[in-house]
Amino acid sequence: MSKNKPKIALVLTGGGARAAYQVGVLSAIAHWYPRVHTSPFTIYCGTSAGAINAVSLASYASCFRLGVKKLSWLWHRLNTSRVLASQPSALVGHLLSQTGQRFQSHYQPTQPFGLLNNRPLRELLNQTISFNKLNYQLLAGHLNGLSVTASNYQTGQSVSFFQGASHIKPWERARAVGKRSQISTEHLLASSAIPFVFPASRIGHEFYGDGAIHQISPLRPAVKMDAERILILDLTTGIRRPEQIKHTAPGLAMLGGHLMNAIFADTLSADLEHLQRLNQVASALSPDQKERLGLRHIDVLHLRPSEPFEPMANRYYSHMPLALRSLLKLLGINASQDATFASYLLFEAAYLRQLIDIGYRDAHNHQSEILSLLTD
Repeated sequence: MSKNKPKIALVLTGGGARAAYQVGVLSAIAHWYPRVHTSPFTIYCGTSAGAINAVSLASYASCFRLGVKKLSWLWHRLNTSRVLASQPSALVGHLLSQTGQRFQSHYQPTQPFGLLNNRPLRELLNQTISFNKLNYQLLAGHLNGLSVTASNYQTGQSVSFFQGASHIKPWERARAVGKRSQISTEHLLASSAIPFVFPASRIGHEFYGDGAIHQISPLRPAVKMDAERILILDLTTGIRRPEQIKHTAPGLAMLGGHLMNAIFADTLSADLEHLQRLNQVASALSPDQKERLGLRHIDVLHLRPSEPFEPMANRYYSHMPLALRSLLKLLGINASQDATFASYLLFEAAYLRQLIDIGYRDAHNHQSEILSLLTD
């Protein structure tokens, strides 16, 4: 890695199926680079579904376009059955198994609860992500650091598992720690285990769930891994306009969507404001003062979807397997009432392609800003 090359971090937030949007943005960026070119990013930080995208790209840091092409190929061919067991027999069998465990003797070990079985996702990750390439990218200097954030159910801490250069030290701050690890499928399953929806993943002797829970500082891993510039690909779509609001009593669909938004969206804005204040302080200090206080100016570009995802989720909700829709209906979740919850779980090709297209257009609309961050 060139000493003069700025350390640019790519931060990919969580959001289930919404993470297809990030693929669209990255596809546009890849088209602006030569066919054989190292990645403009040397630091990757991911949470939940964003962690899967981050690890996939980091394993191809030596050839950015190839990494994006492989990631795009995967998302264009993704469907619900490749993420969770959606056949009627599989759904019923999983629910019966989960119910039976509640009646076991207390000394019998129980499996973590999850409404849905994500075993197909485990198999998909094992087939498509080359974890062994991460060490090569680090040794070759194409990668400075990679982090995957998960939530420890036992301690209540946000844990960022990182694999990076030897000078990067583990950290521990208020309810957030960084642990050096060899990133694996288990870390990705843990980071993407949406509470109640997917079962927690066991790492060592502890159980972990979705990384967005307890994540009070989403930008901390990038800062701790020496990022000088940060591109954030956010998956939240902003506050709804008055004409989009339904003045009805909230049912389980609306409550579930509200909780999903709270899990994935509430902390990033506060962390951005905090970083902006630190930048203002750093700008007012002399180089000696900044070095003594450990402060540096970090340029940030925050990109988020220009269109809401809920109308599209409502439009393509019927593409979801019938058995899964029936289960959600039994629980009182219906896209016609509120499609927010569905927008996170709708791993169907037509919907995902729409999100990819939006991401691609948004990147082109912000081309000058993105290239300024990556190349100046």
